[in-house]
Amino acid sequence: MDAYWMLIGFALVAFMYAGVGHGGGSGYLAVMALCSYYAYLVRQDALVLNLVVSGMAFLQFQKGGFFKLRDFLWLAGFSVPMAFLGGLTPIEDSLYKKILGAMLMSASVLMVFRPAEPKKISEMPTIAGAIIGSVIGFASGVTGIGGGVWLSPILLLAGWAGPKQTAALSSAFIFVNSLSGLLGWVNANKPWDENLPVMMGIVLVFGGLGAWLGAAKYQPKAMKWLLALVLGIASVKLLMV
Repeated sequence: MDAYWMLIGFALVAFMYAGVGHGGGSGYLAVMALCSYYAYLVRQDALVLNLVVSGMAFLQFQKGGFFKLRDFLWLAGFSVPMAFLGGLTPIEDSLYKKILGAMLMSASVLMVFRPAEPKKISEMPTIAGAIIGSVIGFASGVTGIGGGVWLSPILLLAGWAGPKQTAALSSAFIFVNSLSGLLGWVNANKPWDENLPVMMGIVLVFGGLGAWLGAAKYQPKAMKWLLALVLGIASVKLLMV
């Protein structure tokens, strides 16, 4: 029964996150934590599902002309090698759960208190891009969270991008970080989850729909409180084990 609920959770997460240019890593990790899924597989699964959903989201937002290549190059140039190192980093299951719990708690808060659209857009300083990319990239590889839940609020608060520009930049950032982190995982000879094809099929369908609606129609907001609640509950569960 938990497997069915987990797939339903994946579908909802992919739909909602893709609509704002995110891969959904924090959401997938929260769902797997609530369903008590195998701890040694969750990082890999989240990175793969991030790739699927963030890739589709990027194509939709880039098609709309919202992508800022300069900012992406500075962020990704530093985040990609750090995400690879994060994916290589061995972490005991107990410590991983604590780290992930803290990360999901921060994601829950940011889901609710998402900054408003900036009134004036300015250029992102190159040094800031390098620092932000490095820190979020490493955290992405270590936890399996793509980093969009942290990057998006920073871009909006600093006034470096509007909502749809943020979505385009975040989706591309999540994609390259997830790929780099996954390569680090593979290089460390970690096992693969035999259930991944089914998971990928679910997020492919619902993430594609969410990305199309988010880029062309509307910014989905109706379920942000539900997603924040799921992230919060999962974080408490992980921090208490």
